Amino acid sequence: MPVAGARRYLVPAASAYLFLQAVAVAAWWMLLISVPASRALFRAPTAPDSTLLAFWLPDSLLYGGGSALAAYGLARRRRWAWGVLCVHSGAACYAALYGLALPLLSGGGVGSLLMAPVLLVLPILVWALRPAGDR
Repeated sequence: MPVAGARRYLVPAASAYLFLQAVAVAAWWMLLISVPASRALFRAPTAPDSTLLAFWLPDSLLYGGGSALAAYGLARRRRWAWGVLCVHSGAACYAALYGLALPLLSGGGVGSLLMAPVLLVLPILVWALRPAGDR
């Protein structure tokens, strides 16, 4: 992946952001698993914990794992990194949109609004880091 101009600074910043995001996803799931009382902030008021915990595997693989893999690929300037970033961005934006809809439709789950910045940051990274031939 060639780096020119502002991209020289964007690639390390994007890699750092994605790495921190992967760490945050892992920390969030550790919190939810180890402190059951924290789950109420992230689920509908009358929903059982299982409705939230069912997201553990997809979040771990696509959100946390995708973020970590994209961070690694960008840091190492791998050609496949942008494709991983695209998959990760789609999965993360889907989860963030769910997180925005949850409080609107259920009156609870307001903690899920913490994912809202993902809707802005990841699509910008996908656009800004697209391969040179697609510009």
